Amino acid sequence: MQWIIFMLLLFISSMEMLSQNRWKKQVSTGLLENCTGCVLCSEENGCITCHHRLFLLIWRDGIRQYGVCVHTCPPGYFGVRGLEVNRCTKCRSPSCESCFSKDFCMKCKEKFYLHKGQCFRECPPSTVAQPGTQECQETCEPGPWSEWSACTHEGRSCGCKWGLETRVREVPGTPREEGAACPALLESRRCRLRKHCPGGERSPG
Repeated sequence: MQWIIFMLLLFISSMEMLSQNRWKKQVSTGLLENCTGCVLCSEENGCITCHHRLFLLIWRDGIRQYGVCVHTCPPGYFGVRGLEVNRCTKCRSPSCESCFSKDFCMKCKEKFYLHKGQCFRECPPSTVAQPGTQECQETCEPGPWSEWSACTHEGRSCGCKWGLETRVREVPGTPREEGAACPALLESRRCRLRKHCPGGERSPG
């Protein structure tokens, strides 16, 4: 009788060990799939630390967070390298697709325009949307036109039928930014010269 009880206990114990080993194998397999690139991994929270060249990306779902190791941070994040761990940090603006730092956007999401590291639904005053891009370009507002210059042809004001006269306008205030979209700042037009110069002036020889 004791021998039968002993055999039953041995059988139950071996079945428990087999079941436990299967569970451990499943957990370790699951961790292996979800812990690629991890140095330290948790069943509940995924990756905790990553290999040196990888970035730790933390996904948040309510109060739960889960870590994965990635080569490149996804849209809406930027990579920050640290002494202990490299992290993917979220861009502050939800309309930013990629950023250089938390507050400096480099590319905006669709239907937004980029200007000086910020995303706008419409370009700010004194800027216009660049054709074919999602960026706002500085414009400039020049002052009034000057009077037309004297009519000349190759530096002379007579002795020829037609010449040119020009006028200019300047941009007041600080110098405009490189690439600013400015209207014409100089204009020229044809003008009629006096055919004969007074006093018999001759063309330089």
